[in-house]
Amino acid sequence: MIPTGSTVRVMTPSALIVEPVLSDALFLMAAVSALGFQVTTTDTFHGAVERLLVPPALLIADIRLGEYNGLHVVLRGKAAKANLAAIVTSAADDPVLRLDAEQLGATFVTKPVSARELRAAICRTWLRDPKSSDGPIRSPFERRQVERRQEVAAGSVDRRVAERRRDIHQLIQSAPPIV
Repeated sequence: MIPTGSTVRVMTPSALIVEPVLSDALFLMAAVSALGFQVTTTDTFHGAVERLLVPPALLIADIRLGEYNGLHVVLRGKAAKANLAAIVTSAADDPVLRLDAEQLGATFVTKPVSARELRAAICRTWLRDPKSSDGPIRSPFERRQVERRQEVAAGSVDRRVAERRRDIHQLIQSAPPIV
């Protein structure tokens, strides 16, 4: 039991948002603050590096940060704090960047994103066990997109192989006989 007149200090988790677009930064601040985080923001890679001297509990970084990108910030953040919960945001759903983010242990979120989806991604990332082998965290919509892309990619590879075989066969048939 806590004695009367004493104060209990509750540590508020901190979050660092690295976002160059002001409207997006304000949106992210509101969503993260609603979850009880103490939010710090910056709009540059160098500003993020300065703020990572005291690593936050949560890092949200946009992929576009001038000469550097959000993956560089995540890399620096993970070096400072291995269990850092990290999210990388991007306006483009680039599968290569998504894979790179996931390999760094970050969640990749494509903008525009609703406040509800963002809060869900933050909660999943925050609660994820960094040692788990569950693979990347994806919403059902993202899983369907990935499955569709894999199906299309597999079909397009088969189609391209068949087209190349046909082209080679046509070249062989149309080539003059070798004497």
